[in-house]
Amino acid sequence: MKRGEEERREPDIYDVARDTRRKAAFLLRKPFIEQAEVYGLAKAFFKAYLKKPYEFTAQELTTELHKVYLSSGVRARVEALIAKLGLMEYTDTRYSQAEARILLQDLDTIVKELVVEHKKRLPFLTRFANWLFRKRERPRETVLTEYPALEENDRPSVEINELLEESYAALDRGKAKRAAKRYRLALRKYDSLGPSAQQRFYHKMQAAYDAIVKQGR
Repeated sequence: MKRGEEERREPDIYDVARDTRRKAAFLLRKPFIEQAEVYGLAKAFFKAYLKKPYEFTAQELTTELHKVYLSSGVRARVEALIAKLGLMEYTDTRYSQAEARILLQDLDTIVKELVVEHKKRLPFLTRFANWLFRKRERPRETVLTEYPALEENDRPSVEINELLEESYAALDRGKAKRAAKRYRLALRKYDSLGPSAQQRFYHKMQAAYDAIVKQGR
């Protein structure tokens, strides 16, 4: 995509949403989820969604979201999630693994709903231009599903997912070289897979590569 098109394309929210849902899916595959991982992923999403370059508390997040129009149902779900984030922030609350997984699932649902709310606020011509640019960006086969189903729980799949998760975690900490190193390890395992298994992982591998290149610029 040309630079001019990238500048006209408003939907950073779509990239943020896709990355957040991808990371949530990785966390849900882990045998043990750290509470800080859930908190960090949710806060990072809202920070990007609101385009705020600074850190904010759960209370400040609620205040900022009141400046954004949301339907009553979506707002209620968002505020319920923020309240749970606030308990992590201000108290010694410890969520069980089952509760942590529910929080991630709630976040995934909210991310999808906020994307829909965002689309509603865009003028028709803007929505059409965004759809057109996004359609041109990727090959036809990638449009089959935006969020492919998770792979079987076989060892190579788990190992690749864990390495990609570690790569994204490194990117979140600004460690592009470490992210690239974990990606290369995942790529070796990917290269050892058969054609059908590689096809299942193609989009994830490409997305991780694009994220590393983007941060390394």
